[in-house]
Order: sequence, then structure tokens, then C-alpha cells
Amino acid sequence: MLRQVIHRGLKASFYWLGLFVSRHPVFFLTVPAVLTIIFGSTVLSRFKPETDLEILVAPTHSLAKIERSLANSLFPIDQSKHKLYSDLHTPGRYGRLILLAKSGGNILELAEQVLQVHKKVLDLRVNHKGFNYSFAHLCVLSHRDKRCVLDDIITIFEDIRSAILSNENAPRPTERDR
Repeated sequence: MLRQVIHRGLKASFYWLGLFVSRHPVFFLTVPAVLTIIFGSTVLSRFKPETDLEILVAPTHSLAKIERSLANSLFPIDQSKHKLYSDLHTPGRYGRLILLAKSGGNILELAEQVLQVHKKVLDLRVNHKGFNYSFAHLCVLSHRDKRCVLDDIITIFEDIRSAILSNENAPRPTERDR
């Protein structure tokens, strides 16, 4: 009974709405178009497209965002020595080369091999549109002396090598050690 009453009421109201729309077509064609133009030019122009993929994909309180904020608090970008530590937790256009020692080995004992790989990376040349690009063309420059910023581990290995070579009492690395 209640269902029939609701059905008859909705049927009658939509009938009268249809008659009203058919008798005033100019109003229902122009007013929505004018409102769309006004609303689109005023309110919607304030919206900006979101370019941060993390905001679009990850939930607000996701574990990834919590870990990123932890990494930002432990390794602040503005306080790092050469601003290369940001590569640990921010996306960017850079390459990484990860070197691992053999199982049970120590990478610090392989400093000479790491420096040889580093030298090969520095010597790479890429020909693009008639120009040979090298590491010096693409590296991050330090603000003080405008030289390429190197990872601190490479700097330490080079310091160790120069200390070993300048120390006459220390045994020099042989070909068998390399």
C-alpha cells in the first residue's frame, strides 16, 4: 500500500516536471550552460593538477610515508655535506651502482677494485646528437669550487690509497692483491 502511494506520487511529480521542462526549453538549455561557464571560470580555475605520484597512489598514513618522514628526519637534505644523501630516500634522475663483496667478504678490503670501477664510470663517454657527454657534464656540482660532488665513500677510498702510497713503511698493493 505504501509502495503504491510512493509510486503514484513519484509518477505524478515526474510527469509535471517533464511538462514544465517541455514548456520552458530555452530556460533549461541556457541556464545550465551559463552556470557551467561561470562555475568553470571561477571555482574550477583554482584547482591545480596533482603532479606528486605519491599523493595520488599512497594513503595518507601509509608505511611508506612514515618511513620517508623518518628518513627525512634522520638525513635532512639541507644539512647534508653535499646534498647527495637525498638520493637515499627521494626519487630523481640519477644512476646507482651497487657493488657487493663475495659472501663473507668485506667491501672495504676491495677499495682498489671499487676505485677502478669508479675510474671506468668517470671515463665513460656517450655520444648524443653529435656531442660526447661524460660524467663531468652530468654530475652534481658543489657550490664552493664548482667541481663534481663525489660520494663520501669514494673520497675515503681515495684518501686511503693516497695515504698508503705516501707511507713508505706500509706494503704497497701488488698485482695479486688487486
